[in-house]
Amino acid sequence: MQDAIEAKCDWLTLVHKWTGLIALPFLVLSFILAVGLTHTSSLEALSEKIYPSLPIPEVKLDQAVQPGSWDQALKVARLAVGKEGHVLTQRGSNILVIQALEAHSHDPAVAKSNPHVKVEVDTNTMQIVRITDKSASLVLQGHGIHAIRVFDLSWLSLSFVSSVALLLLLVSGGAMVWRDHKAKRQYEKMSLWHVRAGQATGLIMIIIVLTTLHMEFGLFGRTDRDESHPIPTLQLTGVLQPGSVDQARDLVKQATGALPRAAFIRDGGNDVKFSEEGDGIGGRSTWMNINTQTINRITDWRNDKQALNFILHDGRWLGGMNAFNINDAVALVMAFLVLGGVVIARRKHGIACSDTVANLVEQSTGAGEKEKE
Repeated sequence: MQDAIEAKCDWLTLVHKWTGLIALPFLVLSFILAVGLTHTSSLEALSEKIYPSLPIPEVKLDQAVQPGSWDQALKVARLAVGKEGHVLTQRGSNILVIQALEAHSHDPAVAKSNPHVKVEVDTNTMQIVRITDKSASLVLQGHGIHAIRVFDLSWLSLSFVSSVALLLLLVSGGAMVWRDHKAKRQYEKMSLWHVRAGQATGLIMIIIVLTTLHMEFGLFGRTDRDESHPIPTLQLTGVLQPGSVDQARDLVKQATGALPRAAFIRDGGNDVKFSEEGDGIGGRSTWMNINTQTINRITDWRNDKQALNFILHDGRWLGGMNAFNINDAVALVMAFLVLGGVVIARRKHGIACSDTVANLVEQSTGAGEKEKE
C-alpha cells in the first residue's frame, strides 16, 4: 500500500520540489548578492548614505603634493593606519581606494579575521576623504556573506550549495518537462510560465553554475602563468625607482596605451597585476615586477582562464558591470522560478499527492468491501 502511494508521488517531482524548498534561502540570498555585487557603484553610494566614515586621522606629508601620484596616496594611507595597502582601485577621476591593508588574500580564514579597512584618498589634494571597514560597507558585507563557508568547508559555501541546487533543479525540471511532453500533458498557466522561464534561461544558468564551480575548485584547470601577449620594447622615464607604482603605471601605459585603474600588489612588489578595469578582470592586465620595473606578461580574457571565467560568470559579456546585464536578468528570472515553484508546489503538487493517497485508500477500501461480500 505505502509503496503504491510513493510510486504515484513520482520521485522526479519530489526531488524537484524538495530541492527547491530546502535550497530556497540559499538561492534567494544568491540572487540578491548577484545583483548587488555587479552594481558596486550604486551599492557603495547607498553605503555612504547609510554609514558615516570612520574617524580620519590628521596626516601630513613631508613633501609637496604630487597630484595623481599613487605612490603618495599609498604613503598617506600608511601614515593613517600604519599598514601598507596591497589593492589599489581608481574610482572616478581622482579618488584612489586603498584596500588589503592586512593581507591580499581570498583565503576564508584570512577573510574571517580581516576587518577589510578601506582608505579613500583624493589624489588631487592627497587628503583622506573616507575610511571604512566591513562593518560600514554594504559592498564588503555582501562579499563577506558570499564567502561564508559553514564549518569552514568549501562544499558548504553559499555559492556551492546554490550551484548544486540549481543543477538538481535544472536536471529534474528538464526530465519532468520531457516526460510530460511525451505524455502530451497540458500545463495550467502558472506551470507553463514556470517551464518557459526555465527553458529560456537554462543555458545561462548552467554557465553561471559551471563558472561558480570553477572558481571554487578549478574545474577547468588553472591559468598558465607563462601565457602572454607580445610585450613591446619599453623605455623607463628617468632613473629606475624600485617599488614605485607610478613608474610602473607609466610603463604599463607605454605597453597598452592606457593607464591602469587597478593594482594588486603581491610578494613585496615582485608580482604586481595592473588592470584597465577597477575590478581587475575586464580589459587587459599587465603583470610586473615593480622592484625591477620589468613587465612579465600581458593578458586578457583570451589567454587568462580566470578572467574569462569571471566575465562569463558576472554577466558583463552582455551588458557590463554597474549596468543592467544578463546577470540581472537571469537573477530576476531565477527569483521568479524559485518563488513561483513554491506557489506551484503548495497549490498543486501537494494537492495531487493528497488526491492520490485518497484515491488509493478509497480503492483499497472498496476492494476490501468486495472481498467481504
